[in-house]
Amino acid sequence: MGLVYLLPQSTTNSYLVLGIMMLLLFFVQSMVATVYWLMMSVIFPLHVRGMATGIAVCFQWLANGVVTLVFPLFLTAMGGQTFFIFAAINVVSLIFVIKYLPEIRGKSLETLEQEFKGGGRD
Repeated sequence: MGLVYLLPQSTTNSYLVLGIMMLLLFFVQSMVATVYWLMMSVIFPLHVRGMATGIAVCFQWLANGVVTLVFPLFLTAMGGQTFFIFAAINVVSLIFVIKYLPEIRGKSLETLEQEFKGGGRD
């Protein structure tokens, strides 16, 4: 999206932005959002799962609100550079996920809880 801002304005750019937004929504809704909600349902121990998940979701919505509030300000101040800043934040987030979140595929909730208690990250 940041690269589109570098192009001269035209009707084609409007369609390009629309296409990129649709592609973004597809990836967010089919992958990123799904992983987030799945992770929230398994990462906390059973005895605090409800409260911890509620707190995590609350902070997620607060973060969404902050992004929604600051995005127009950033876009006005920095133009297309805003998208590169958010892209950099996403790269850092991806590195965090790869480095610190455990693989949960094919494991029961009980197995995950035992691994988390033991500090394992398989």
